[in-house]
Amino acid sequence: MEYLKTSIDFSQLLQGRQLARCSTQESIAQHIMMIVTSHYGEVVSREDYGSAIWELEFHQLVRADVWEDEVSASLLATINKYEPRLKQVEVKVTLSEIEDYSHHSKVHIRRKADITVKGQLVTNQLPFYFTTAIYISPLSQQQA
Repeated sequence: MEYLKTSIDFSQLLQGRQLARCSTQESIAQHIMMIVTSHYGEVVSREDYGSAIWELEFHQLVRADVWEDEVSASLLATINKYEPRLKQVEVKVTLSEIEDYSHHSKVHIRRKADITVKGQLVTNQLPFYFTTAIYISPLSQQQA
């Protein structure tokens, strides 16, 4: 089965051209990334869709292990509920601090969350693996 690839080029759609397609694995990865970057309540009628990253982003007093556990649990719950193409899902989140030298005269410390999702495709039992890095404060994604 083919799925639409994000981001959608609406100019192609308006011209009647076929939109870019992607595999099941890529579609699941795109959906997981949407879950990671969505905050609770952002999707109308699905108040539990998203992750706890937004709620915890500016909580400097939360210990790293507690932050990791809460974000992991929130992602696992959302993926299990809203991504029916996966089963036996495991989520691991690791928080670290890195020095950012991009501000010439000052060193800024940024927090980075490495997120890994493992599971199995429901349709054919093949393994699924997704990983990304999110920089917290300001929130951004590491380019691979």
